[in-house]
Amino acid sequence: MSDKTYAVAGDTADVQGSGLVSVQPREIIETAFRALCAAGGDPAEAQEGGLAVLRAEADAQVGLALLEQLLEADWTQPMVPADTQSTSWAGVAVYELNCPGQPALRSAIQLMDLACSGSAEEVRVARTTVAGIPRPLWNDLLLRYSARLQRTIIIAITTAAATGTGGTEYLSVRNGAITTTTEPPSEAIAASLLPTADGNETVVVVLPYHAEAIQQDAGITQRPLKVRDEQWHRMYQLSRNYLMADQ
Repeated sequence: MSDKTYAVAGDTADVQGSGLVSVQPREIIETAFRALCAAGGDPAEAQEGGLAVLRAEADAQVGLALLEQLLEADWTQPMVPADTQSTSWAGVAVYELNCPGQPALRSAIQLMDLACSGSAEEVRVARTTVAGIPRPLWNDLLLRYSARLQRTIIIAITTAAATGTGGTEYLSVRNGAITTTTEPPSEAIAASLLPTADGNETVVVVLPYHAEAIQQDAGITQRPLKVRDEQWHRMYQLSRNYLMADQ
């Protein structure tokens, strides 16, 4: 396929013979949204996924790969309320999210919502041992939730020591970008994260303050992005399974 012509929106320009196709950002969001809805996601989940896919593609050219990961989940199982339990440790509310087998996108959104639904003065912790949540998904959720709440949010991802690469990675927002470190921001925060000695765990900590004025998320550039031709065609075809009767 050296000459690429897809029946997509009229402002999509082909990049002849390059293996790439130039796509408008809004088309990437819409295609991801429709593909996730077609797989079984609800519109709110699909919208979150579409925004994450666009950011991942704009930042690191991995958005379409992220979409493929999200679509691999078992979206056929009915949506049920997450099984959570609240405990208290050193005066901090800790919410455990237990949702094995459900799509990673749904788990990530539920975990963020659990951590962010407390009062503005509350330190809140939500954690889960669900594995398989793609790393680029956390980048987008962390940036958008931090900007919306204007609060410091820290995500700690602990991987199993048995893999040989075990350890904890801490994510936060600084100067409008994601920072990553293997050192906890403070001893107090490290204690409240309650990491396990082995196994996989993701913890979201929301603090009742922000260390700096967090920049409002300006979103992604509106300039066309060059994406991998075959991936785009595959994702676009999947998206057409949604609301085909309206075509």
